[in-house]
Amino acid sequence: MSKKKKTESTLEMWAADLLMEAHAIAPCHEHGYMRLRHSHHAVDYAMSLAEHRKFSGKNKKERKAAVERVLDGLGDECPACT
Repeated sequence: MSKKKKTESTLEMWAADLLMEAHAIAPCHEHGYMRLRHSHHAVDYAMSLAEHRKFSGKNKKERKAAVERVLDGLGDECPACT
């Protein structure tokens, strides 16, 4: 894995952790896949956290974009449940 790809993967894991901390996403209780919780307040809070928490070498715009990428990749249903 290239260094850039590894950094992006790590940044997205960091963003997913922020979203979980803000309660914007949650794991499926049966399978563990992450799902959206559809809380606009939680997403706003996660974006605020991304603005203010530093991540190695990334600016505010890049950190917020990582949160958006994680959100874009999730749905409200577990893929294993459907």
